[in-house]
Amino acid sequence: MPERVPCAICDRGFPLHFSYIVRIDVFADPSMPAMTSEQIAEMDFDAELEHLLDEMKDLSADDLLDQVHRNFEYRICRPCQIRFLANPLGKPRQRTPASN
Repeated sequence: MPERVPCAICDRGFPLHFSYIVRIDVFADPSMPAMTSEQIAEMDFDAELEHLLDEMKDLSADDLLDQVHRNFEYRICRPCQIRFLANPLGKPRQRTPASN
């Protein structure tokens, strides 16, 4: 008998080889803010570093990691895959009145 797994969305069990894998990467935008050379020259890097370290001192490793990168992986069934692809963020859909 093939291995069965639960769907991460509906919890229904199904054979592993019929699953869909959803991977989600959440990460901080890697782009740097626009700065002029004058702004860079005026910046006190030691003070900035001290400020950042002070902000981070009470945070756990997980809290710090959450601010940089997190990834998730889920197995879902075909019906949930169809619904997920139609609305991946699960946002409420707005219906517009039909115009006849």
